[in-house]
Amino acid sequence: MQSEPAIHNAFIPDMTDHHGINWLNDSSTILNFIKKLMGELDELKELALPLEEDEILFLQGEPLEYVYLLMEGEVKLTRTQPDKSDITLIHLEPGNFVGLIAFTTGAPTLTSARITKAGMALKMRPSQFEMYLSDHPRLKHPLQQLMLNNMIQRYKSNIRLQTKAYQLNKQITQDRNELKKAYKQLEETHQMLVHQEKMATLGELVAGFAHEVNNPASSLMRSAETLSEIYANLESTDAAFKLFEFGLESEPIDSHTLRQRMEKIKAEHPDFDDRSLLRKMAYMPDEALQYLFQGGNIHLKVQHFEAGKMIHNIRVASERIAKLVKSLKSYSRQDQNKEEMVDIREGIKDTLLVLSNRLKFVELNLHLDDIPKTCISVGDLNQVWTNILVNACDVLQHSGSISISTWHEKNNIIVEIADDGPGIPEEIMPKIFQPNFTTKNQGAEFGLGLGLAISSEIIQQAGGDIEAKNRAEGGAVFTITLPVREDC
Repeated sequence: MQSEPAIHNAFIPDMTDHHGINWLNDSSTILNFIKKLMGELDELKELALPLEEDEILFLQGEPLEYVYLLMEGEVKLTRTQPDKSDITLIHLEPGNFVGLIAFTTGAPTLTSARITKAGMALKMRPSQFEMYLSDHPRLKHPLQQLMLNNMIQRYKSNIRLQTKAYQLNKQITQDRNELKKAYKQLEETHQMLVHQEKMATLGELVAGFAHEVNNPASSLMRSAETLSEIYANLESTDAAFKLFEFGLESEPIDSHTLRQRMEKIKAEHPDFDDRSLLRKMAYMPDEALQYLFQGGNIHLKVQHFEAGKMIHNIRVASERIAKLVKSLKSYSRQDQNKEEMVDIREGIKDTLLVLSNRLKFVELNLHLDDIPKTCISVGDLNQVWTNILVNACDVLQHSGSISISTWHEKNNIIVEIADDGPGIPEEIMPKIFQPNFTTKNQGAEFGLGLGLAISSEIIQQAGGDIEAKNRAEGGAVFTITLPVREDC
């Protein structure tokens, strides 16, 4: 027992060399020391394993019965991925243990080891390695220091890999964000180009459309004026002329008022059984009704009122055609609409008259409170009312009700158009004002997806705002806010 310190001192040099550096921190010095021991100890010579280039020491997933101390040469550790590809993890040089982690844990190895440069290694069984590591007087400290050096190197390597992985992940995240941003810009540019192309095509169509539509519209206007002149030749006191004049000045009324007037007339004249006639009479003001009961054919007199009403509709429709063409030109940047001081309720009423054929199947409720005049393009606004009302009629499908309200709030005019239909699905609510978005693409329905987009642009150009939402009681409501402009 007393001889071991002497042996230890005989084979282990001073802890520091002449430079003052701890020699155990130098793996090459330790290897030289172990090689020297191999020349003196037969037990170490027996552990020597020649390494041939391309030789496999072990494969990934195998249990290890030996640990290898690389004395000369080079070993590459690789790992096979799920896609069968191999990645190189590290190249081990002399002084490194090969298979140390799997050997000490008893778990299958996580890597494969291939010789990339011929050399030599010490191949040790568990019992040998443990004895050399803990009890051997000459190998204990060198092997412990080599293990420590290995762990330090692996730790440093792991830190470098983690740092590199962090930098790569950070760069990948940055690249991904930039790619997403570039893709979004590309998508927006694509949509803009598509929209511009469609608008260019629309502009070409508008030129031909305007030419073709203006001629029949002018013809309608001339015909209306001619009919008006024919009635004007009648005596101003003639009942036919008076009823015709009342028809020219007729305005739309809501469904509730219409029913009330029909019931009133029926109560005053119970002999009238013709419901169609009662409906026509209900549209007539009280002053016009007086002329019906002064003798003569009531049906014919009602027709004079209807003639005036129809000519009024022809005028409104003809003017509306011209204004719609002008609005369409403006939207396609071919023309500019003229602004004027108007009461926008008049445009709403005109729109209701033009759409009377679509609205006759629904109940119409009007609450058009007094509002100030404002400087705006009435043709553009009428297009907004038309788009919203047509959409509401399509949704209601010949049943239900539409309510239109106007009021003045601070320095803004508010117009609210509501229906009691199924409402707008929440998932498409953010898209309804986007160009080319439409739900009318199935069966007999067809739409370009431009109506609400055009309406939104018109309102925004007027300095206002348009908003759509679903009502708690059911249905959808469009709220248009327009600033009051006193000067054009």
